[in-house]
Amino acid sequence: MTSGDVAGESVRYLQDLLRIDTTNPPGGETAAAEYLAGVLRREGYEPVVLESAPGRGNVVARYRGTGELPPLLLYGHLDVVTAEADRWTHGPFSGVVADGCVWGRGALDMKSMVAQELMVMLLLMRRGVRPARDIIFAATADEEAGGHAGIGYLVDYHPDLIRAEYALSEGGGMTMYFAGRPFYDVRTAEKGYCRFHLRAHGSPGHGSVPRPESAIAVLAEAVVRLTSTPLPFRATPTLTALFAALGETFGLPRQQWAPTEANVRSMLDLLPPSLVHYLNAITRDTAVPTGLRAGTRINVVPSEAEAWVDGRYLPGQTAEGFLEEVRQVIGDACEIDHVDISLPLEDPAAGPLYNRIVAVMRRHTPEAPVLPFLLSGATDAKHVSRLGARCLGFSPVRVSADFPAEQLVHGHDERIPVDGYLWGLQVLHDIVGEFCGA
Repeated sequence: MTSGDVAGESVRYLQDLLRIDTTNPPGGETAAAEYLAGVLRREGYEPVVLESAPGRGNVVARYRGTGELPPLLLYGHLDVVTAEADRWTHGPFSGVVADGCVWGRGALDMKSMVAQELMVMLLLMRRGVRPARDIIFAATADEEAGGHAGIGYLVDYHPDLIRAEYALSEGGGMTMYFAGRPFYDVRTAEKGYCRFHLRAHGSPGHGSVPRPESAIAVLAEAVVRLTSTPLPFRATPTLTALFAALGETFGLPRQQWAPTEANVRSMLDLLPPSLVHYLNAITRDTAVPTGLRAGTRINVVPSEAEAWVDGRYLPGQTAEGFLEEVRQVIGDACEIDHVDISLPLEDPAAGPLYNRIVAVMRRHTPEAPVLPFLLSGATDAKHVSRLGARCLGFSPVRVSADFPAEQLVHGHDERIPVDGYLWGLQVLHDIVGEFCGA
């Protein structure tokens, strides 16, 4: 499938996408959506571009199958986070190929998968096959700021365009290394968010007179408690399946396969340093202070102080239960308001799409087991799942053990290895074709 012509074409599409500045905010994804629509039209598709607001464009196209089975949705976001251009070796919107990589903001998160999905759609049309399922492609706006102007907009106002039984997007698929051994993860679950403001009140006064009960002091105590007190350990079905797979792979005694707090600690020696903190994040709810606001003058004690807290809670937990955990840590001295919630998601590490991913990966990389994984953050799956789709995350990219992927996503010098990107295209092509019967 990845002939020289197809390889060069798919790299060019990724370069072109990276050269379109879709930094969110403000987004400006319409330019990228129109670019994709133009490519699709040239191949015989009839794509639809829909704006949720001026400049906030989303593109959808459908490859018609026999309708014997419900559709598969391939989706990805076009927006990217900000980049400090002066800190990059090659410009964040250059799309340059250098040192064996394509460079640019979004190379990993996630214009590379959008370009892979685009190429899969083009190859389907060129082959003229009739799969059992329709295959829907959606490239959307705003994921980095919640997705409400992107896939959330399509779910709310154009659901029939993207309604599917299964959906595939980001959240897994890049090579991970445990104890020097390669693995690939499938995102079967993700945490929900419960973001809120902590607000403390106190008596105002002159800055020359100490007040231990000031709003800032009360808030600071609550923030310190949040940052120093882990919330309770909680094992999800995904964690149970992950530990069983790791235990079997490494030949650990069966009593170490159970996802207990003690077994998690013993597992840390197998993990790279970048995953140690991550394992903590997926075994408990978390509440991380991310912003502080208080006062307007240096000589005035303010009457109010506020902290922003990014709360994330596990599948099986509720937002109410999570906030009660937080309250038990900080006490009653602060108000909790401005609560913003998304639900956690969890799918079994089984089923037709998951099993097809495993089967394809056994052919392409038999030495690397496939593991179910829980994402500590949230993706656009929180919107797509509202239409009843079973959402998995698998954007295949092969990287070496020394490739600093975790530092590059949202970091400086984001880039993707060309060979690993093309390998992932072949994998995705096979997964989609075999799952849909193409």
